[in-house]
Amino acid sequence: MARIVILEHLLQRSVKLPYLVYALAQRWRAWGHRVLVHHGAEGAPEGDLAIMNVDLTRLPDSYRALAARYPRLVNGAVHDVSKNRFSQDLLAPDSDWPGPVIVKTERNYGGRPERLMRAVAARAGVSCDIPEGPLLEGYPVFDSLRAVPEAIWREPGLVVERFLPEADSRGYYLRVWIFLGARESSGRWRASAPIIKGEQLLEREDVPVPDELRRWREALGFDYGKFDYVRHDGRFVLLDANRTPSFTPAVGALSACLSRAYAGSSHPVKSKRGAAASRSSASVGKA
Repeated sequence: MARIVILEHLLQRSVKLPYLVYALAQRWRAWGHRVLVHHGAEGAPEGDLAIMNVDLTRLPDSYRALAARYPRLVNGAVHDVSKNRFSQDLLAPDSDWPGPVIVKTERNYGGRPERLMRAVAARAGVSCDIPEGPLLEGYPVFDSLRAVPEAIWREPGLVVERFLPEADSRGYYLRVWIFLGARESSGRWRASAPIIKGEQLLEREDVPVPDELRRWREALGFDYGKFDYVRHDGRFVLLDANRTPSFTPAVGALSACLSRAYAGSSHPVKSKRGAAASRSSASVGKA
């Protein structure tokens, strides 16, 4: 049986977010694998397989160095998931775009994980390697670039994108692709509002994964994660690339499928060694 190590930031111990990988770990333990959750960049235990679950948009160098400890490291090549790594719709104040725009943080999930961990460090009176950044509680939408307040352009860490919803006469849509190795699920959720939240989801249908998204996954180096995307005017638009997805009712049913992802799979697990990545088949699965 395998020894699996889930790697997290030192301060994640006190954040208590419901990561999907925890649901996968429960199944792996039930099958006889040993699963450990390690917090911090020092003293990481040995393992047959490690999963990088550090919930920061940019991975600190000290955590990148952990790749050398493991023969197989899931998401070992994913160091930066900020919007400027993949967004093709970023705008500047003088951009030639006449339509509506949306304001986001450059960081993943509105900057919440970084803000939560910085708060933990402040309460404990310990040093923190996580830079400050803005926090957005929502995603403001403006009719045009001219309507965007000057303060938003001056705020480091905020970005402005073209607002490109997927919609028809029945409502608005968000497509979600969740994957681990060769296992995957891609669905389209219908909702009642353009900024789609979990409580607004009305129904889901399976949809194929477009080639454009597979190319993004390869380019970004993802072995495991969740991509949010839409189709607007015939073009697929990647909205968010998340390497530490949360467990929600919308994805919980997929945990059984995903937990078998590496059982006899030939999908590569990247193991960083400086600038080179090795390709190998992992062995996490039911014996």
